[in-house]
Amino acid sequence: MDKLITVITVVYNGLNTIEKTIQSVLEQEYPVEYIIVDGDSSDGTVDIIKQYEKHLTAWVSEKDTGIYDAMNKGTEMASGKWICFLNSGDVFADKYVTQIVAETIKSNNEPDILYGNILVEKSDHTLKERIAKEPCNLHRMYFCHQAAFTEKTLLKTFPFDIKHKMSADLKFFKECYYNGCRFVHLNMPLVIYDTAGISNINREAGLRDNIAIINAVDRGIQKYLFLLRLYFVIYWRKLNGKH
Repeated sequence: MDKLITVITVVYNGLNTIEKTIQSVLEQEYPVEYIIVDGDSSDGTVDIIKQYEKHLTAWVSEKDTGIYDAMNKGTEMASGKWICFLNSGDVFADKYVTQIVAETIKSNNEPDILYGNILVEKSDHTLKERIAKEPCNLHRMYFCHQAAFTEKTLLKTFPFDIKHKMSADLKFFKECYYNGCRFVHLNMPLVIYDTAGISNINREAGLRDNIAIINAVDRGIQKYLFLLRLYFVIYWRKLNGKH
């Protein structure tokens, strides 16, 4: 019998982060289908994956063109009705997350996208909750995609656009928004988010990718307000010596 939820972990050279992510998924009280897509790592990541192989539904290690190509591959491998991308370094907030998500999906008449809040580690190593916004359309993601559970049919209808190396998830969720998909915000932390991710490290590149997506997807006055905001953020960061 197919699982309701598939969790997909995308990783490339994640020797120091992959194991905690795997353990976080495997300790969930509510059973999920678990798939790992590795981008042909060379640092020992595959050896760790093999240690947990019998607990995985499937895994693959091969070259890809980036994180979104790998996420598309994972979607094709998945049989669950809802998919969560919990990337290497991220962990669920506790062992009951998928159970609560499954119950919420059923009690909300199966929304297209269910998303929650995240926890981030502060400099003093305590965790701070970042509250996701209620369903809306913005110049940036209004929730963290690692804390989202998305109906698989949407991911197959609007696969991640791999020409966007930083923000293809923003384009995907904008396409869902403009096509009338139903978003539900579960106002609780679902994931402890790894702030060392690529979009945080290469912030300006991510902002410029957002600009390309807004030009392609948004429309009307809202589009120009979004662009104005992003160009201002880039200008402000340059003035303050940030990249």
